[in-house]
Amino acid sequence: MRIAVAFLSASFVVSSGAACTGRSTDPDSVEISADAAAPYAKKLESAVPVTDAAAFPVEASVIGTDPATVLLEVPRVAAAFEPTGHFRVQIWASAANTHTLLDANGRGAVPVNEARFLWGAGRLYVFFYAGDLDLQGHTTKHDGPVWDDDSVAFTFGDPDGAKRIVQISISGVVADGICPADAAGLSDTRCDLRWESGVRARTDFDGTLNDIRDRDEEWAVEAAVPLASLGLGSSGAGTRIPFSIRRCEMAHDGPRSCGTWGERPRESGVLVLEGR
Repeated sequence: MRIAVAFLSASFVVSSGAACTGRSTDPDSVEISADAAAPYAKKLESAVPVTDAAAFPVEASVIGTDPATVLLEVPRVAAAFEPTGHFRVQIWASAANTHTLLDANGRGAVPVNEARFLWGAGRLYVFFYAGDLDLQGHTTKHDGPVWDDDSVAFTFGDPDGAKRIVQISISGVVADGICPADAAGLSDTRCDLRWESGVRARTDFDGTLNDIRDRDEEWAVEAAVPLASLGLGSSGAGTRIPFSIRRCEMAHDGPRSCGTWGERPRESGVLVLEGR
């Protein structure tokens, strides 16, 4: 399996300098340092070639109505579908896209990560891609410490100021809970893990879990989150959902690097459900 099709959404500007500041002037490109990109050079070269960009309309409509707010317009799908963990071009080509998640310095996070979104039939659909050279996943129990594994956290703002977090590990184990607004994540003991999101998720990966002797490649999560579980009341076209995403790569000896979209204090992400 090769999930490298996810790289279709962005180009990468590799800088020969020790550091790059900010995004590239090209809105579809992300700057990363040459040293950071080196382990992923072969992966980028093996990405699916695109001869006609119009064949893959993955451009998201990102609108900055405020310097701190980023709106991502999420297209509606005609029919419900079940997650498989596999990137299906016929479904995801027209999805809204975060493009490459950013690190703490505002540069393209390495390893590369990105997420795509659709909605319909009362669900928010998410496809998340992560490059990874060292796959780590040990948790097997629901609401277990998936934050210690390679995983991705989806955070939804709650009308009362709290936040609902759905975190899915590389092996498909889910932890979900309601946390105080200032909680860093589900590992905060103040989070209430009794809340159930009802998410349906499937994952896929290239490599061998928990074996540092081999060279792994990538993993992906495809998920369907019931909108009714997010405490939004009624939801439909025009609904705005405060949202952020965070992925921290886990090495065998702990976290190595993190990438985010829509996360404060740099920016405040909002998903807008489209009617078309």
